[in-house]
Formats: sequence, structure tokens, C-alpha cells
Amino acid sequence: MRENTGKTKYIILGLLEHRPQTGYTIKKSIEYEHSHFWQESYGQIYPTLKQLVDEGLAETMEASENRNGRGQKQYQITEEGRSLLKEWLAEAPDVEKLRYEILIKVSFGESTNPEVILKHLDDFIKRNEENIHDMDNFLVYFNKLKEHGDDHTYKELTALSGKYLYTAMKDWAVEAKKIINERKVGKL
Repeated sequence: MRENTGKTKYIILGLLEHRPQTGYTIKKSIEYEHSHFWQESYGQIYPTLKQLVDEGLAETMEASENRNGRGQKQYQITEEGRSLLKEWLAEAPDVEKLRYEILIKVSFGESTNPEVILKHLDDFIKRNEENIHDMDNFLVYFNKLKEHGDDHTYKELTALSGKYLYTAMKDWAVEAKKIINERKVGKL
């Protein structure tokens, strides 16, 4: 299990603020809506849900049956949970921490053949292009919702952030390839 930074409860409360959910749908919501900037594992979600219920910040609802006939616990936020979420939202965010393994590998690139790093950069460019495409699709989706009177401005802003981040990282990788190729040619 990954270390819980203490933010998991706020992520879950934020998701429950929109609608009651199961642990499974919480995980899927995070993967679908927030994966470009946040991840949570089931090993973080389920213990945190139990903690939220124990602390009176969330409560379980009547179990609904899924396709296999088993009941699933659904959780909903309580007024105490809403108050805590609002308090947390008012606090200044932690300083962002950037962790890109590709940047570590590039920084140690002199210890390998340039083609290895160029291949990593090609793969990185492709992943970022796919992510940009996903963010563009989210932005189109949010605009369609807006046309129907359903405004998701804040989710739209996080998708826009993802688009800018992935575009910048793709542009960096293209430039890095160019520099490596120029200097590789100069050494021959």
C-alpha cells in the first residue's frame, strides 16, 4: 500500500460532494477525471472511506445490488464532511512536486547510448500526444454540457491545465531530441 499523504480524504469528500458513490466508482472517477494530476489506489480509498464514516464525515447508504447480485456500499458526504472540505479548500495548497522518471533518465543520459534516450523521448512524445487528445475531448465534452446548461467550469480548468502541461512536455521532448541529434552528429 502506498503512503497516504492525508489528501485522500479530501479527494473522496470532494467526489462525494457531487454524488453518492461506491469505493469502485470513486476509483473510476479519479482515473477518468483526475489522473492527469492525481492518483489514488484502492488500498488508499477503502481504508479512508472507513475512516470518514468513523469520523462522521461520510455515511453509508442502503446497499444497492450490482449485476452479480451482491450489495455494494454507497457513501455520501455529511454536513460535517462538507464543512471540513470547505475548510481544506480555503487552505493554501502544498507546493507542487514534479516527478518525471524520464527527466531522471535524460539527466543520466551520458551513461547510455543516445538512441536509448531518443527512444524514451519518442515514447514520451506519443504518450503526451495521446494525453493532449484526451484533454481536448474533455474540453469538447464540457462545452457540450455548457450548451445544455450544465456548467463544469472548474473541471474544465483542470482539463485545460492538463492540455497545457502535456503540450509543454511534448514540446520539451521534441526540442530535447533535436539537441541530442545535433550534438550526436557533431561528435562523429
